[in-house]
Amino acid sequence: MWRTLVAVVMVGCSSPVPAADDAVDVDAPVGEVDAATPDAPAFDPTDGVEWFTWPEQQPSLGQAAWGADLIDVARHLPASYGQTYWDASPVTASHETSHGIHAHLRNYEAPMSIGWNAFYVLGNKAAFVDEPAIRKSDIKTRIPVVLRGSRYQLYLVEQTAWDDRPLYVFDEWNAYINGAEVAVQQVQAGLWTGAWQDAVMGPLEFTVYAIATLKTVKELDAAGFASNEQLKRFTAWNIKRAMALFEQGRVMTQFTWDRQDQYAVVLRTSAEAEALRQFARDTWGVAWCQQTLGF
Repeated sequence: MWRTLVAVVMVGCSSPVPAADDAVDVDAPVGEVDAATPDAPAFDPTDGVEWFTWPEQQPSLGQAAWGADLIDVARHLPASYGQTYWDASPVTASHETSHGIHAHLRNYEAPMSIGWNAFYVLGNKAAFVDEPAIRKSDIKTRIPVVLRGSRYQLYLVEQTAWDDRPLYVFDEWNAYINGAEVAVQQVQAGLWTGAWQDAVMGPLEFTVYAIATLKTVKELDAAGFASNEQLKRFTAWNIKRAMALFEQGRVMTQFTWDRQDQYAVVLRTSAEAEALRQFARDTWGVAWCQQTLGF
């Protein structure tokens, strides 16, 4: 039986400045792709994700001031966990509660009791994904140095307890995305009352780490990479969600930050990140990556 995962949430942390010799144009537009709009992808790599319906567990829970997305997350954690994952910060409450939902789904709803991870993406939808045959520690060296953000040291280096569960990276990624869902929706609904927060940097940074995870799988377990369609499809689906939230949130006063814009430029233009970009293009298609990731 897997243990419940409790994550440390780093809010408002600094992101790395690219190396001086990387020749990054930090003034390049972040939210735009090349002038020529790419043709529609020949196929949609997000198609075919196998979804598990996870209904509300506490249908009466919530307050209007939370907003629709935080209410959604809160209602999908079984009542037996009480306030274990709750926090006064809406973004942190969503992030930590997502961990609780993931752990519950892994422990009690997964297709098999060992070897599966689970990710709740709001709207009564969750995805189960078979853990690939790599170690989490295999991933860290495959993340370009210029893309090792403020969360890299904690999650990819210092956190060693989940080394046999490489999709721990996805657990964090999805929790950061769910936190960003709440942040962006609260601003849109006029409900945001907090101070500035780096609410959309986490999804962007962990999108890089998620791509690096799949690149590692392909390099170390080519057969498993070829056969695990759910992993590739869910990754594409969540990349699309993460990048849409980043583009929405990065222009909101509550979340704007020059360092996250710079990080996006590094991802899209740095020579050191080209191997990661090429892997994404090879996996999900040139047109899809241009439209979704901006490279």
